[in-house]
Amino acid sequence: MEIHGFQTVKNLPCLYHPELDLLVISDLHLGLEATMTSKGNYVPRHQLDNLLDDIRSGRKETEASRVLVNGDLKNEYKTSYSETREIEKLFKFLKEEFEETVIIKGNHDTFIDSTAEKHGLTVKDFHNESGILFIHGDRALENFEVGEFKTLVIGHEHPALALKDDIGVREKVDCFLYGKTLEDENFIVLPAFSHISNGTSINEVPERQLLSPILKNRVSKDTLKAVAVSREAGILEFPELGKI
Repeated sequence: MEIHGFQTVKNLPCLYHPELDLLVISDLHLGLEATMTSKGNYVPRHQLDNLLDDIRSGRKETEASRVLVNGDLKNEYKTSYSETREIEKLFKFLKEEFEETVIIKGNHDTFIDSTAEKHGLTVKDFHNESGILFIHGDRALENFEVGEFKTLVIGHEHPALALKDDIGVREKVDCFLYGKTLEDENFIVLPAFSHISNGTSINEVPERQLLSPILKNRVSKDTLKAVAVSREAGILEFPELGKI
């Protein structure tokens, strides 16, 4: 389906912009398995291989020559040796698969600049192209000189829908959010590309408890529409959050 000039890509939590020939992903959180295991919740370390398979699938589906990672490609604020190896593998993969890779810095992306430079990549605070502004979303736009834009794309929030069936069984499914900002810009929130990160139950959490200052202050949350995305079940459209 189409979302403000972008297209959904099969059953993957990413978007493709045909005019920019750009595949867009966000919030990979490499190294999250190690973090969860250190807290007593053992998780096998398969996420990176699964993510690379998904990115490769998205590239083949769209034939994209460019990719943009919209922040939080890693998880730990202090980068471990194993996490650095995963980042190296990701950068090498992206350089081999795509003609151009754009990396936006997220709040978790400490100490990645030198690793990116080794692979000929630059880490940016934001990317503004053809009136489309890509920024992670952990800080207010007023902190940056972003220039003019018509469409704003963020990550950071990990939006998900908390759903309950007729017999009371609850499930949480990742989702895209889209609509308009209070200043009438097109607005998109990307779900986490990670297989194992927790999502914000966006239809249940009050605006004051949202993570992104952009989502809290620049948008009326209940006016946004949701598109659920599941690697197993596919794509499902929902009405405005205020009606769910």
